[in-house]
Amino acid sequence: MDKVWVIQDPDEQLKGYKTRRLTKETLPSDGKNPAAAYSLSIIFWGGGQIYNDQRGKGLLFLFTMIILFAGTVLSFVYGEYLVQVLLSHKISIADFFLIAEFLFFCALIFWTYNAGDAYHKSIKARTMPFAGIKSRAYPFLCSLLVPGWGQFLNGQPIKGSMYAGFSVLGIFSLVSIPSVLRVWPFLEAVKSRFLIEEIFVLTVLFAPFIPLVWLFGSFDALQVSLDDIKKESFFDRITYANNRRRTQGWVRGVYPHIKTTVFLALFLTFLVIVIDSSSLKNYYCDQLMYAQARLQERGMTIVPEIINRVLSLMVLAGK
Repeated sequence: MDKVWVIQDPDEQLKGYKTRRLTKETLPSDGKNPAAAYSLSIIFWGGGQIYNDQRGKGLLFLFTMIILFAGTVLSFVYGEYLVQVLLSHKISIADFFLIAEFLFFCALIFWTYNAGDAYHKSIKARTMPFAGIKSRAYPFLCSLLVPGWGQFLNGQPIKGSMYAGFSVLGIFSLVSIPSVLRVWPFLEAVKSRFLIEEIFVLTVLFAPFIPLVWLFGSFDALQVSLDDIKKESFFDRITYANNRRRTQGWVRGVYPHIKTTVFLALFLTFLVIVIDSSSLKNYYCDQLMYAQARLQERGMTIVPEIINRVLSLMVLAGK
């Protein structure tokens, strides 16, 4: 009969073996926090790069921001002297303003690029995937300030980049529209003035979408932060939604996941219908007519013509 070996005291038997404890050095490191890197670069250029130990690149971005900010402040403080210098070098005010608008637009693009660059550099340095921050409030509040910020905090860089692109257009429009109206009487009748008016038209056409972008961006950031399942990548969510549609249908597979968004869209549509059928429509028409007259007095041609066509369409729709 074969013998069966029985260890009477396992602890005594294992006493001779060396044990290894996991310390902070042996545990897998998460690396840098992409949300912190993005947020720092949003607040000041290069902040995220410095956080990612890219000090040279970060200081270069920060120096560029300081130069642009200082140049903007000095141009306001010494505006009259600057105009005299421009005229002495045969540079019209319209040319200078067009260049300033171009530089401002490029600065906004670079602002979002530097934040995205810090985020992706931090992602590459990590040993584990980034699933977003744990806070439920920060993504919503940050998206109220800058569309796309909350999406990056939730770990959704593709969706965040899309909203960031809209934020560039929105901020540019909010600054460009009052600036053009303020300086328009001082612009010479040159080719640059016509280009400025075309840019003004584009910003005015985009202006109604600005609050919608801010609203949907903040709502999306809040909705995703409340449900960790929705922090999947953008393309994965589309793929999973299509699979649910094929297996469960639209009602059971897709609608429960987007019903809140659908209700919000229906509510906004209802508001538009109510405003269109109320006295607010007449008030809006009066304001458009007033704006048309003022812009014609200032010498604009494209925007008053667009307003005239909009008023014509509103009259036809009201019949």
